[in-house]
Amino acid sequence: MLLFGVLAILMAACEPEFSQVGSDIITDPNYNTPSATFNIKTYNKAISTVQSNLLDNNYFGFSNDPIFGNFTANFVAQVSPATLNPTFGVNTVLDSVVLTIPYFSRITEVDEDNNNLYELDSVYGNAPIKISIFENNYFLRDFDPDADFNDQQKYFSDRSTSTGETINISDLEGTLLYENDEFQVSNDPVILTVQEFDEDGEPVLDEDGEPVFTETERLAPSLRIKLDNPGDNYWQERFFEKEDDVVLTNENNFLNYFRGLYFKAETVSPEGTLALLNVGSTNSNVTLYYTTGFDEGDDDNDGIPNFADVDPQGDGSVTNGTDEDGDGINDTYDVDQTGGIDENGDGIDDDLDGVSSSYTLNITGNRVNFLENDLNNFPGGNEETGDPKLYLKGTEGNMAVIELFDPEDDSMFEEFEEFSDYDGFIAFAKENWLINEARLTFFVDQSIAQNQEPDRVYISDLANNIFLADWEADQSAGLIPELAKTDHLQPLVREGDEDNGQGIRYRIEITEHLKNLIQNDSTNNKLGLFVTSNVLSVDNIELKDQEGLIETITQGTFLTPRGTVLHGSHFPSNTLKRPILEIFYTEPEN
Repeated sequence: MLLFGVLAILMAACEPEFSQVGSDIITDPNYNTPSATFNIKTYNKAISTVQSNLLDNNYFGFSNDPIFGNFTANFVAQVSPATLNPTFGVNTVLDSVVLTIPYFSRITEVDEDNNNLYELDSVYGNAPIKISIFENNYFLRDFDPDADFNDQQKYFSDRSTSTGETINISDLEGTLLYENDEFQVSNDPVILTVQEFDEDGEPVLDEDGEPVFTETERLAPSLRIKLDNPGDNYWQERFFEKEDDVVLTNENNFLNYFRGLYFKAETVSPEGTLALLNVGSTNSNVTLYYTTGFDEGDDDNDGIPNFADVDPQGDGSVTNGTDEDGDGINDTYDVDQTGGIDENGDGIDDDLDGVSSSYTLNITGNRVNFLENDLNNFPGGNEETGDPKLYLKGTEGNMAVIELFDPEDDSMFEEFEEFSDYDGFIAFAKENWLINEARLTFFVDQSIAQNQEPDRVYISDLANNIFLADWEADQSAGLIPELAKTDHLQPLVREGDEDNGQGIRYRIEITEHLKNLIQNDSTNNKLGLFVTSNVLSVDNIELKDQEGLIETITQGTFLTPRGTVLHGSHFPSNTLKRPILEIFYTEPEN
């Protein structure tokens, strides 16, 4: 393009270097630093169905947005045994089955008892929802059978696959393992306790006659529930009775045998709650707690049952514990050693229970988020004139397309003091003026937005599905998502700088991007503007429909339900609210 060819010559010829901090330009005292403002073209684009089996974490619940409508987020997840080829023992009795998935939370303070208090992140709403958890009967393949051997199977948020198959709800909803009609997310820590018993094995009671429990551990806030045991034997049949079966000895066999869990949410009120679950945490699991009973057999016929016999085979070798007093009874069970009760006089403590154990199924492998959308429709983008309003929404929502420097459209250039049309911009380049900073500004439509705007937006090169050079160059605040990339992607400015203040504007620095266009003759591709929950979460996930301009979005965009409305470029009633490109340049005085 003529514009960038001229500017490339200009930049190569310039000797001085200039720098800036944020929006402030630090210049040589012999230079002035005026700015030029240009209109840009912006229009809406819908985000289609998303590939949702490559997510770091998963949404669960119901979201209702007064502007964009509502949707329900469900997901299916594989589980994998922490221990293959397990030995459960004899006379095994199931105590409980506990599901744990942490929320995203942070410690806000410590109370007077030195206990942590928490605040939840990525939870939207606080109304009850109905949740159900099922055994999943649908097999989640790792690889696409219709593609090359190493091509991963793709699953999409509408329950379809890359093979054209649609997953039936009936396949996901197998045996019902849990149901709660009024589930609520809580920021309370999970407190683990054990029941107290006296020396005679009787439960200790408080002054109200209630059992006494002692706290043993506190966990960060989590979705932590006891799963049901259908038929009083579901888990025993699925696992304990399969002790020597091949399905528990090999992970591939296991994944086909027990195909995971399906998490289903339903609304019970207009508001609802949507939570981002930290399913990728190492603490996400299903744990079977059980007690192994005693082997009451007596293989050597010596009157001591096998579990307590230090020499159960009767061959003179001690293979089962120790025997300090030489009576043949394992010291662990010997009433002479424990000081317990022996009512039948067999020398074995009557009060000893079985051995407590656990079997853990980690939530790993394939996970897929499914969305049931009832979202509002917005007018399609006008690529010729631009749109008056830009509707930005995460998950399966909306984004905006940005077009810079269209030499065929003089109307895209705002009149300013030095030059008033496209030819004037070329003259600007010929005057040996140096561009120091370029930034885009977008204004919130405060008549529509509801103070729930996301704090951050993200911009990308749509043709290459990558972030701009400014994202990589901006090292502000390192890896802290809330503070990262604030030079390039400035947080939303709110009225009064209050967290719940009305949104005013977003500002995006694209200086490095503009330098690449000028100096490196990069293609002036269309840019995409998205909301995001995390400016560092830039891994792309594919869209199901890739025939249009947009082929991917980032995980950060999918993993936020929030949205906002901005003023667009086709906004004749108030030119001051149009999105603009502002360029700061340096003009030699001599």
